[in-house]
This record gives sequence, C-alpha cells and structure tokens, in this order.
Amino acid sequence: GQRDVQLLAFSYMCFNYVFYLIGTWSFLYLVQQRSFTGLESGFAGMLPWIGAGIGAGVGGYFSDALATRLGYRWGYRLVPLFSLPLAGLLLLVAIGVAAPYAAVFALMATFFMIELNEGPYWATVMRVARSDTGAATGVLNTGGNVAGIVSAPIVGALSGAGHWNATFVIGAVMAFVAAACWLLVDPERRAGS
Repeated sequence: GQRDVQLLAFSYMCFNYVFYLIGTWSFLYLVQQRSFTGLESGFAGMLPWIGAGIGAGVGGYFSDALATRLGYRWGYRLVPLFSLPLAGLLLLVAIGVAAPYAAVFALMATFFMIELNEGPYWATVMRVARSDTGAATGVLNTGGNVAGIVSAPIVGALSGAGHWNATFVIGAVMAFVAAACWLLVDPERRAGS
C-alpha cells in the first residue's frame, strides 16, 4: 500500500510494455514491416538484445554512482528521467527511418535505453521498502508481468492488422508515462513514514 511502491509498480508496468514490445515482437516487425527474411531477421533481431544486455549493466553502475554522488532521490531518478523519454523517441525513430538496418539500430538503442533502468527500479523499491523488500519487489515484479499480459493482445491485434506505427507510438507513450512517474517517486521516503 505504500505510495512509492505503487508508483514504481505502475511505472515498471509501462517500462516493461516497451521491453515486451521489443523483446517479443521485433522479430515479427522486421519480417512484416521491414521485409527481412526469416534468417536475416533472426540475426537482426539479436542486436536489440545485445543493446539490452549492455544497458542493464551500465544502468546499474551509473545509477549507483549517481546515488552515491547526488543522494538517492536524484541519483536514482536521473537515469530513468533521461533514458525513458529517449527510448520513447527512439521508438518513433525506428518507425520513421527508411533504411531497414537503421530501424534495427534504433531498436537496439531503444532496448539499451530501456534496460538502463533495471537497476534504478530495483534499487529504489528496496530502498523504500527496507524490511518489506520481499513484498515490495513482488509488487514491482507483478507490475512488470502485467505489462506482458496487457501488451500481448494489443500488439498482436495491431500488428495483425498491419498497424505497426500505432504499436510503436503506444510504446513511446508508455515510455514517457514511465518516466513521468519517477518525478513522484522519492527513494529517500521509507515505507510507513
């Protein structure tokens, strides 16, 4: 019931909408919209995951370094406030560029920007919850999994109808909403205070 945990869970749901969009559906996007062959899209589809892997490590490092230098409130907020809106813009770039491999690299950069945020989400929820970390991280993770449940029928219906642009615009909006929630989250406020 703690406000910051609820905000983080909602923000994490929005964040994970983009994660599931790229992680689950980019292969199909590359085949349907960008006319990649199955083999070619398999290769191109792995590039966003490489960006994601690098982003997760880099984001954890930077958010901890910023929290040490600036304090927890702004140290944990800065990475999401910068990277989530940029991820939303990069999704729009992915649908706007003409060259297929430019779209792949935009997706790779988007996934990198998205995954920069794993560290700040988990560190913040643990910092806020303290002795209730197990329950709070369960709530956070549930928010993330709800995104998978919500995104599957939406992306499936839109992509099946050939509306990939709308699919990516919704993803961009979700990234912006996820970032906006961070303005209300206070990593220095403790649960129950």
